[in-house]
Parts: sequence; C-alpha cells; structure tokens
Amino acid sequence: MPDPIATRCLRLAWEGWCAGTLPVGAVVTDAAGTVVAAERGRMFGSAPGPGRLAGCAIAHAEINTLAQLPVAGQRPDHTLHVSLEPCLMCVGAAGMAALGRLRFLGADPYAGASRHYRRTPHLDELPLRVDGPVRGPAGALGSALHLAYYLRTQPDAPAVAVHRRVMPELFDLARRIVALDARQPDASAAGLFDLVTEHPACTEHPVGQLAGAEHLAGQHAGTEHPDGRHAVTGDPAGRLGGAGDPAAGEQPAGEEAGRR
Repeated sequence: MPDPIATRCLRLAWEGWCAGTLPVGAVVTDAAGTVVAAERGRMFGSAPGPGRLAGCAIAHAEINTLAQLPVAGQRPDHTLHVSLEPCLMCVGAAGMAALGRLRFLGADPYAGASRHYRRTPHLDELPLRVDGPVRGPAGALGSALHLAYYLRTQPDAPAVAVHRRVMPELFDLARRIVALDARQPDASAAGLFDLVTEHPACTEHPVGQLAGAEHLAGQHAGTEHPDGRHAVTGDPAGRLGGAGDPAAGEQPAGEEAGRR
C-alpha cells in the first residue's frame, strides 16, 4: 500500500468494521497533500465528541469529514478521498463543501452515485472533478470491506445480490475479510493489508476494467454495466496502481443511490 492517503482511508474503514458499522473511511487533503480532516462512518455507533454525527442514517464518513472544514470559502485545491464510491448524499456534500476534487478507491455497484451529481448554477461556480474507482489493492479492499459488512450482517440483503451480479470475483476476498479478527482495530495487525498479496482480486480492479476514469461531476461518460449502470472507463495502463496518484485522472460524477 504505497499511497499513504489511500492507506489512511482503509485504516479508518477497518476501524468502522471493528466498531460494527459500515466500513468507509474518508480524508480531506489540501494542495500540499496534507491531511486537514479525516473520519469514518458512524451510522451504527456513538460519536467520539461534539461536531460528529452518529447513530443515524446520514452519519457517513464523508459527511463527518466535511463537517470539520470551515464554513466559508471555496477549496478548489482540496480533495476528498474516500475508501468507497460515495452515495448520492455524499457526492452532493462534496460539491456543497466547495471542494475541487473527489477521489474514491472502490466501486459500489449498489449505492455508488459518482455519476448522478446534479449540477446547479451554484455548484457550477466550482465544478467538482471526480476520479475512481482505482485498479489494484486499494480499490479491491475498499469494495470488499463494504461487501464483507453485508455478508456478516445481512447476507440476504439486496446489496449482496447486486454485488453477486456485478462483482462476483469479490466474494472470496470479502469472506477472507470476515474471517479476520475484528477485535483488532489496527488494520495492519489484523492482517487486512496482507490479503492484497494473496488474492487475485487485488491485482486488477474488481469490476472488470473500471479504473481511473476522468470526468466533471454532472457529466455521464463511459460504457454501461450489464445491469445498465454507467461504467467508469479509462486508465488502461493502470497508472493509478493500488491507490492512485493524486495528480492522476480526473472525471465527473453519478449512479443510482441506495442506502449504504
């Protein structure tokens, strides 16, 4: 895991997994790549202190991370990094927080909404650039953690059926995550990153050739999944590697949202 920001997102997601909530981690960086905010999902759990949402349907990692930013001003040189493709609410929140870029690691064929961002005159003042998912270990782990949560808690959930149809090769990796020791909150100590050297799903992005697509939020580009989803295409050479390069591909947003 050579990308420290991707690793930070996945560590936060693993902490969420250990806490029994949806495993998603988010980080905001400035122009220099310095982390200025970070959080994990807290839909099922308690808040660590004031200024954090917890125990409700909108307590997503992205919302709690963006809530740490100052109210005023645009941030065209800031990037929101997320371990999993954001839902419709969180893509919109990234735009409303006036960030210049959104980057996600793993695809979410169930609730991912990176291509369903609706542009308005206000949001057009600072177009949101989106890139993801990424090919390699970081993207595979971001997606597999999400699937693993449903396999552990709701194996008959609609999300599992969607993943089985769209990302069947991810199931073995997700089951290996379920078998890890969730009492160990440190992802490295628990062996999460060891899985990337053992599993074929980590050698390329779990959703076929989706990787590193580039677009401006509100534009629809690419091909479609067999079930009609817009597929993000690009980065045929895998230049984003396991986690992506902060200067690499940029694209816009969208896909049908559902509850994550």
